[in-house]
Amino acid sequence: MGWYGIDAVDRAFSRTRKALFEPFDFWKWAKLALIIFLIGGAGSNFGGNYGGSGNNYQASPDEFEDIFPEIDPGQIAEVSGIIIAGIVLVFLLVLVFSYISSVMEFVFVESLVKNEVLFWAYSRKFLGKGFNLLLIRFGIGLVFLLLIGIAALPLVSKLLENTSDFSWPALVGGFIWLFAVITGLAILGSFINSFLNFAIPLSIYRETGILSAFGLAFGNIRKSWKELLVYWVVRFFLMIGITIFVVILSLILFLAFGLVFLIVDGVLYFLFSALVSGTMLWVLLIPFVLLELLVIFVAMLFLGVPFGVFTKYHMLSFLEAWYTESEIPIFNGFSRSEPEITGF
Repeated sequence: MGWYGIDAVDRAFSRTRKALFEPFDFWKWAKLALIIFLIGGAGSNFGGNYGGSGNNYQASPDEFEDIFPEIDPGQIAEVSGIIIAGIVLVFLLVLVFSYISSVMEFVFVESLVKNEVLFWAYSRKFLGKGFNLLLIRFGIGLVFLLLIGIAALPLVSKLLENTSDFSWPALVGGFIWLFAVITGLAILGSFINSFLNFAIPLSIYRETGILSAFGLAFGNIRKSWKELLVYWVVRFFLMIGITIFVVILSLILFLAFGLVFLIVDGVLYFLFSALVSGTMLWVLLIPFVLLELLVIFVAMLFLGVPFGVFTKYHMLSFLEAWYTESEIPIFNGFSRSEPEITGF
């Protein structure tokens, strides 16, 4: 018997071929493209810039009045209110799209397991589980941000010091320490996210909560931790290979569409220039350019479908072998002439 993570590659290929090409269904691809986009289309960036000066210069009130002579305190309050409202709006939008992404995680798994994409039915079905997944990831993110903030305190304190005795070795050491902490948290985050991905199908088909499903997957490490390590190594190289392949295909796609659209735009330019000129000419051309960009965007979404489906099937195929009590009713995807994989 081979390693589950390696054997799952063949199983994932077979299931991907069966799900997407036997037969080819345009609307199925479109719905899967939308699901994959919504899963990867939500996120947030947290960060800050800290700076300090090495001198003791302090501006007097009169100097501030010379620099900002006509600033009304009421205007400052108004601008501050707008900035705060904008930050709150962005935060709310991030939460909304993160929630949609969490729900789509379950929709994607259910669609591939059943080999049937029912977008709205599955979305309604997993509203609760998606919300729980959002809370868990939000909590993990807050803890990570808190740890990064604590690790950055010595560095920030050093940068804000008003002293002529500036220690460059201490500053460099602070940056190295912060980088090491962020790197360690990134690795830990990948580890946690891997088990959350396992927990999603376990939560669905073992009919349990996300945390309980996470515990089930985590507890299985003691039974076969070597299989898990091999799986992570295989996933790492798969992601590298897929990334390179996608980049190459994307460049080919851009060149092909770019050549076609360049010819089309040239023809349209000469046609419209015979009728109108100046600003009106560009007003007529802009809708066609926007349509072309939309076509390229949709083509890129469709290009990502096989790779997204394959990687998810690889995870599901590994999970059903590694955690034998997973009870995932995933379709086989093999023809009668193809051998079964031992251990699945």
